[in-house]
Order: sequence, then structure tokens, then C-alpha cells
Amino acid sequence: MPKAMFVISGLGAGGAERVVSQIASHWQARGVEVAIVSFDRAEDAEFHHFDPAITRHRLGRTGGNRVSGKLAKLHNLVDLRRLLREDTPDVIIPFLTKNNLIALLASRRMAIPVICCERNNPAQQQKHPAWNALLARAYRHARLIICQTEAVKRCFPREVGDRLRVIPNPISAWPTARPVTLPRTIVAVGRLTEQKGFDVLINAFASLAAVTDWQLQIFGEGPLRGALEAQIARLGLSGKAGLMGTSAAPGEWVGNAGLFVLSSRYEGFPNVLGEAMAAGLPVIATDCDFGPAELVAHGRTGLLVPTGDTDALARAMADCIASEDLRRQLGANAAKAIRKFAPEWVMQQWDAALAEALSTHTPPSPAAYANSREPAE
Repeated sequence: MPKAMFVISGLGAGGAERVVSQIASHWQARGVEVAIVSFDRAEDAEFHHFDPAITRHRLGRTGGNRVSGKLAKLHNLVDLRRLLREDTPDVIIPFLTKNNLIALLASRRMAIPVICCERNNPAQQQKHPAWNALLARAYRHARLIICQTEAVKRCFPREVGDRLRVIPNPISAWPTARPVTLPRTIVAVGRLTEQKGFDVLINAFASLAAVTDWQLQIFGEGPLRGALEAQIARLGLSGKAGLMGTSAAPGEWVGNAGLFVLSSRYEGFPNVLGEAMAAGLPVIATDCDFGPAELVAHGRTGLLVPTGDTDALARAMADCIASEDLRRQLGANAAKAIRKFAPEWVMQQWDAALAEALSTHTPPSPAAYANSREPAE
């Protein structure tokens, strides 16, 4: 029975966290001994729950031992290396860029294969040049590097091209009931950061607010809450637009939505967009790097607008608000199209990655990861 160890910052409400929970549960059910390491603390809330057979290690320092910044990353590295020596996993699967580097450094000279998982747009993430140089060198020691789209592969150095593999995220609808009468609410979901472009969305909605009874609800938390609240107040949108915080249950936002908008400036693979499509919601998304154009066929399964274009986003929202037939058609088409990212097909590709990482023989070609058996739309 192989031992697989995931490494992630925490298990909050993000897309990467949900993917870890899905892969971990899938492998555990197939007889893999699974452990999940996170750098949060025991008292931090978790958004996902696991079978008791999946081991949890929470390495965050507590009480007087708490540290922050660069020192925290050093402690994470030291604590993870100690755990690797004690637990001796057969493979390590870190998620997100900084955790990839920490896992690669912590496992040096241990002969443990590492499957690095990039979940965002590496070209857009603000990192110190020294960090980028160190990461480029460290990636040479990864057994595999999992990307979510073909396009993101161009962000990696040529030296690691032979170990890049593309596995899209598994997407399924949240088990949340949809009302028969569609809500007159535009919903957006994500961390309140510059990346998600909620400032653009609020400006676009402001141009419609006076001529519609629709409301805007943004679900998520993050460092820009104060700035976005001030923007809503400044534009006179109090009572029409609101920051809803994190939904009480996973996917609960689906039941509130009549139209979903992804306003991001960049992405890795927007899980929440796929989840909205799987729920049969009409969607509007910015055509940013990377992901939306691989999920949405413009005019058929949703609408794509230029990134950062407030006027184009407002026009797309106005078109959807004006036509219930358009909303229903886009939502129905989206639910069918997103089936090609069904978890059962994506998990087969993760099984192939695990087998390749553990193999001491010639690895399969990247074509083995092609979703050739995906269900038709």
C-alpha cells in the first residue's frame, strides 16, 4: 500500500483545497495510505472533512511559538523535513507555488518523488527574483509538475518541460438545491484580492444598479474587504451590493445565484466558474490567463469579456439580465459542457500521475493523461 502525503497551506474554502480533498478521498478509497500536511494551526477552521483513515498533520506554530513571514516559511521547511523523516511517505504532493518549493527543499536527498502542483498563473504572482531563481532550480528535482491547462506550461523553464503534465480540475455541482424561480441576484465568489477583480465588477454593476432590481452578492474574505466596502458605499450601492463573507456551507452560494460572474484579472483554473456551470447557472467570465476560455464557449455555454473592461462586463450583465431565455439557455448548455471535467475522468489522470511518480521504469508519455475517454457533451 503506497503512502501519499499532500502538502498545503490550510484547508479553507479555496479551490486548491477542494481538489486536495477530492484526490485524497479518492486515493484513500482505492487503498492508498493518505496523509495531509498543512501549515495552519489546530484551532484554525477547516472547510473540508475527511475519512478518519486519512491522517492530518497541522504544523502551524501556536501560542508563544507563533512566527510570521520569512521565519514562518523556514519553520515550515524544518518541520516538514522532520515529519518526512519520521513518516517516510512514498510520494509527496505539494499544492501551490510556495509549498512546492518548501516540499522540494525539505525532501532533498531523501529519494522521495515529489509531484508539484501549480494552481495559479506563475507569471502573475509577485515573488522576489531570488525566490523565482530558487524555484526554477528546485523544480529540476520534481518528479512531475502538474499544470491545470496547456497554456500555463509556457510559464515554466524549458529544462523541466519533460516532466510537465496537464490535469484539469475535477468539477461537479455542489449538492445545493436550486429554486424553481431563479433569483435576481448576480453572484461572484473568491478571495477578496486584486487578482479577483471585484473592484471592476462593482464598477460595472454600478452602471446598471439604477435601472434594475437585481442585486450583487460577493462571497469570500480577504485583505481588500475594507477597500471594497468603501467602494460600494462611495458608489451608493449599499442595499444593492454586498460582501457576504464565506458561505456557511460549501457551495451554499449556488442557491442565491441567478447569474454568476468571474471578474478575475488572472487565474490558474477557476474552479468556482466550473462549479457554477455544473449547477446550470448562466456565467460571464473575463477571458484572462488561464482557464476561462477552456471552460466557456462564448455565446453558447457562457459569455467571455476582455479582462479589466468595465463597460464590456456591464454590457454582458445587462444582456443576461434582460433575457431570461438567454440565461436559461446558457445555463443548460453550461451544465452539459462541463461534464468533460467530471471527477471520475479527472481522477483517472491523477491515478496515472501517482503510478508514474512511483514507477522506477520508463514513465508513460504525456498522452497517457489525455482525457480520451471523457464523456460527450
